[in-house]
Amino acid sequence: MNLEDANTAEITDGKSANEVVIFMPEVDKWYLGGTMRCGGRETFISNIDSLASKMYYGSQKIREWHWHWYEVNTKYWEKIEKEGMIFSGVDEAQERMEILEIKDHPFFVGVQYHPEYTSRPFAPNPVFYAFILAASG
Repeated sequence: MNLEDANTAEITDGKSANEVVIFMPEVDKWYLGGTMRCGGRETFISNIDSLASKMYYGSQKIREWHWHWYEVNTKYWEKIEKEGMIFSGVDEAQERMEILEIKDHPFFVGVQYHPEYTSRPFAPNPVFYAFILAASG
């Protein structure tokens, strides 16, 4: 996006003019353990032609495990999409982007949740299963 001083609030703590990743507004910076966004949350897959849709076999609503304090700054959503990344999954309130991907890439997927929490040796989370399939051709 050619942003000068692009950064994350995790490092700059609000001192960068272009914080693409921010501390979640409802989180208390001084009482971290009790205010983080954690637990099972619903994500809505908003783009049926996306890799996310394929990973979850066409489901439009999934439930994944969260454990975090940071998120993509809403101020940059449109700019990010103009540069070729798409947000293919959004939270139930449509306030948080949950899945990010590059449409014409064999496998470029970022998720806000933790797929490792629901993976098992013979039942991997769809994100890991899709990654293995893409990596193996």
